[in-house]
Amino acid sequence: MIKRINYEESRNIKDVVYIDVRSPKEYNEDTIPNSINIPLFNNEEREKIGYTYTQINKDEAYRMGLEHASHKLVQYYDIIKEITNSNKNVVLFCYRGGMRSSSIAQVLNIMNMPIYIIHGGYKEYRNFVINNLEKYGNKFNFIVLHGYTGVGKTKALVSLESNGFDVLDLENIAQNSGSVFGNIFFTNKSSNQKKFESLLLDKFINFKNKLIFVESESKRIGNSIMPDFLYQNIQNGYHILMETNIENRVEIIGYDYLNNKENNTEAVIDAIRHLKKRLGNETISKLENEFINGNYKYVIKELMINYYDPLYDYSIKKVKEYDSVVYYEDINTLVKELIKFKSNIEKR
Repeated sequence: MIKRINYEESRNIKDVVYIDVRSPKEYNEDTIPNSINIPLFNNEEREKIGYTYTQINKDEAYRMGLEHASHKLVQYYDIIKEITNSNKNVVLFCYRGGMRSSSIAQVLNIMNMPIYIIHGGYKEYRNFVINNLEKYGNKFNFIVLHGYTGVGKTKALVSLESNGFDVLDLENIAQNSGSVFGNIFFTNKSSNQKKFESLLLDKFINFKNKLIFVESESKRIGNSIMPDFLYQNIQNGYHILMETNIENRVEIIGYDYLNNKENNTEAVIDAIRHLKKRLGNETISKLENEFINGNYKYVIKELMINYYDPLYDYSIKKVKEYDSVVYYEDINTLVKELIKFKSNIEKR
């Protein structure tokens, strides 16, 4: 039986699996968090059918769509049968909850497979994000981590989250570190604004606590811009300045950016070249040569001292008085201090 529901109703379904039947391009731009993509049409097929529909002949477009879809129905049946056999509920959606999701649901319905469809599709979900994001404007307080690049802010957030604490990792949501080396650290493309907002709202909805750990960030992170209310709430949070020795900082940056250095070499060198105006041709040429020769620690240390630290000085000094300053040499010691700080706030 086919049941048409809106996105908010779908959130009340237990053990739900969202299936986005749109093209991979649409899915990668933004989707319901944790949905899986089983496209009815690939990017080229969707483009060709759309062109035929609007420019040539609607009936021919329908026929073309039917031809492409027919080859994939067995795949849908197998995957959805496996999901429903594990006592989970399938919710399909396309762009508007129209032809793509409905056609699949009709075929599966004939085979007595229970299917939900989001009425209004992704468009309805996007409206849900727009209408609900700012409702979280005053629901959370933030513990904001500051410090020079490489001090371990992201590493601390990852460790805190693995220990069950609520964390808002904005760089991970944006898939960009916000620096000239931006996306090198991440495996996916930088998030666009829609995807950033989807993932942000999903985090807000699932937070269990009102006191959230976050890293200090500028309003723009890669291709994404923080909502005004969130940026202001972070500015008004509790501020901790993290400090460690230069050796620790070099190790952390080396691990983050060079863990897959065989894939990152060209990207890193290209990023270094973007600093010519700031550091000069001679310095950049030396940094390139040292990096190519494998002297990564030298390059990282030089960039920290001569480029990043002067940049971070401004943002660090913007905070007139820190609620705590934590110097550490071992990440476990740092995390314990951060947890202790949170506990003390909650006791007030």
